[in-house]
Amino acid sequence: MGRGWRPILVGVAVVLGTYALAKAHPFEPSAPSTSSAATGDATRGAVVFERECSGCHGPAGTGGGVGPTLAEAGLDTATVTTAVEQGRGVMPAGLVSGQEEADVVAYVVSISTPSD
Repeated sequence: MGRGWRPILVGVAVVLGTYALAKAHPFEPSAPSTSSAATGDATRGAVVFERECSGCHGPAGTGGGVGPTLAEAGLDTATVTTAVEQGRGVMPAGLVSGQEEADVVAYVVSISTPSD
């Protein structure tokens, strides 16, 4: 083979390699885990909530600010996690993250359970 074929072969190898990587999705991010909220501590979450969230949702989520009342609102873990991660209305996305997020989610779910 002459030298004229080398660039073509390299190009074909690059295209095939790129295609294989695109099909394999090795760098695709995994879906966010909602299991971290299950490991949250509602007691620690109360402290974080009062620091970061009560200005808009009121003390213990009872309302009084620009955010909705969360106390006895019947919210589930998935709904609260989505709101914290993505934001909603005037609430910015990602106000808390990591363990603080898990703790706040556990706290909000605990206060949002309607009392009978």
